[in-house]
Amino acid sequence: MTSFELPAPFSHLGLNSVGSTNDEARRRVEDGSAADLLVVTARRQTAGRGRRGRVWESPEGNLHASFVLRIERPLAQAAQIGFVAALALAEALDELAPGHDVRCKWPNDVLADGRKVAGMLLESAGDGWLVLGIGVDVECRPAPAEALYAAIALVELGYGGDTAGVLNALCRSFGPWLARWRDEGFAPIRAAWLGRARGLGEAALVRLEAETLSGVFAGLDEEGGLLLDQGAAGIRRILAGDVFFPGL
Repeated sequence: MTSFELPAPFSHLGLNSVGSTNDEARRRVEDGSAADLLVVTARRQTAGRGRRGRVWESPEGNLHASFVLRIERPLAQAAQIGFVAALALAEALDELAPGHDVRCKWPNDVLADGRKVAGMLLESAGDGWLVLGIGVDVECRPAPAEALYAAIALVELGYGGDTAGVLNALCRSFGPWLARWRDEGFAPIRAAWLGRARGLGEAALVRLEAETLSGVFAGLDEEGGLLLDQGAAGIRRILAGDVFFPGL
């Protein structure tokens, strides 16, 4: 893959094959060759990974991209970038595959017609730097036995373009939303994300490392934590976990 122009202020490095675009992006931060909003993509990943160390299937034809971001906020606030990116991708998919129900699912998945079409992985890349990995199922999706959630590919939604078209549309939305987060903080992102949230006000199961909780998805707190209403047990704030809704 060769590099191509992305909308300002993004720059692009396109590779043929890497272990992980997140690892490649981090390496470039460490050797000083990365700039804010560099996007590293690859046709294939041989060691792609998702949240909590899961394998991320990375066949050619899908989008494997990692964004390098300069962060001048505490690490806890940097996690809000996942909400910014999910919101931007949802907006882009409205443009690329109109007529479908595109939703954001906590903490950083994007769903189309109730099925997962994209996931994200945020990782620290040293002092003041963050790498945001985004995988979008463009031409194919994981087999049901390999997926934690039901999945769908953009081609199944009528999208006839390629990964470059997806990345360009994502950047066109991500740039303004990221600028707004940097200028105004999380509040406007939180409000817009909740407007697209999957399962808000519905029963949910949250699978943690050592327990599974049930309750109602009541919203987000001011930092992005999931608020789970457990009735008489009160509101539980969740910072990391897998969320399941009936029928998903």
